[in-house]
Amino acid sequence: MSTWKNIKKSSIGWIKGYAQKVGGITNSTDSGHFTPQNSSYWIFVGVFFLCIAANRFFYNNPQNTKDLGKLTRQIKKPMTEESREDLIYQRLNELLHDLENFEQMDRLKPFLPLRPEILDSVPSTVPLFREHYVLSSSYGNRHHPIHRVTRKHFGVDLAAEKDTPIYCTAAGRVAHIENDPNGHGLHVIISHAYGFSTLYGHMESVAVELGEALDAHDFIGTVGSTGISTGTHLHYEVIKDGNRINPAPSFNMKYEVYSNLKID
Repeated sequence: MSTWKNIKKSSIGWIKGYAQKVGGITNSTDSGHFTPQNSSYWIFVGVFFLCIAANRFFYNNPQNTKDLGKLTRQIKKPMTEESREDLIYQRLNELLHDLENFEQMDRLKPFLPLRPEILDSVPSTVPLFREHYVLSSSYGNRHHPIHRVTRKHFGVDLAAEKDTPIYCTAAGRVAHIENDPNGHGLHVIISHAYGFSTLYGHMESVAVELGEALDAHDFIGTVGSTGISTGTHLHYEVIKDGNRINPAPSFNMKYEVYSNLKID
């Protein structure tokens, strides 16, 4: 610090002496105003340029024009196809998390053709081959065929022959397997992404194990008539965030998205 003080003292002394010499050779004798004819003016100018020189010496000119040019080019860098797809995927994730039922799927329709593979994680197909079933009971209030009372049916019944193959409607993990003689009989519950779960009831046989990871359309068992049932059929439910919702609007979802994709 003492060295710097000595440099500063000698520099200012030199500037003051030079300023007085400059002021002495001017034609004006006006020393009462801050003008070029006043030695104080030149002292100020000298100190100003001394500060600029010291700033450049100690801080190495941080505002480098080359660095600013690089920053400008980075800001103007166009969005890549990969980053655009990431934004679409994030938007779909947000919409699927907020989804309450399949009637709200219209919000996703503009984005699904751009990332259709996300439907592999969402119940979006029929659990039986189309030619293998008939819709025998829909979602909603109905007169129960055994209890003889009107109550809400929280799934759909797909009438099919015994041992008809059943396929999971989205990728997920087997969360529950049970044989309940007073309810859904032999049934499986599979958990999926975005708060979805699916239930497959009245099965004849189960081909999966508890905790097993599944891909979309994996074989999980066969149609039966176990539990409270009047005939061979599959009782199918979709649960979203703990609420059982109508699964019927999801049956053609994946088919419609992929069939509308442009083929190059």
